[in-house]
Amino acid sequence: MFYGDATGTFSARKIARATDESMPFHFLAGGRHPAHDTLAHFRKTFLPALQDLFVHLLLYAQELGGLTVGNSSLDGTKIHADASKSRAISSKRLLELDSQLRTEVDTLFARTEHAEQTAMPAGVVIADAIALRHERLANLAQAQAV
Repeated sequence: MFYGDATGTFSARKIARATDESMPFHFLAGGRHPAHDTLAHFRKTFLPALQDLFVHLLLYAQELGGLTVGNSSLDGTKIHADASKSRAISSKRLLELDSQLRTEVDTLFARTEHAEQTAMPAGVVIADAIALRHERLANLAQAQAV
């Protein structure tokens, strides 16, 4: 399990397959070929102990000089991310948007009160604009809760 984590082979299925195909895995498994569900159950059952033991293993490897903790190398690979900059909002920006939308709603309600007295711009339906802003406020509240 530790060798799999250290080499980037995290899947129980891949580790089980590697005990057949990879000499280091085969050697560390003692020539045995555990089933993937056995490995997954073992990891799930003993996860807290494994995490602590893995930290000790890394510290021991560092002591022996076989590991330099803190250095990482990147190969420049670009990874596609699903989160876009335009949809990600900071907490500060969320509060700014919230206050801006509330101000717009108040302005629209004020226009509604004076709609009969003043001429409205062509194509503006106040009820739709208010509903849109209330929907955006609800979405912001949901994002803030998350």
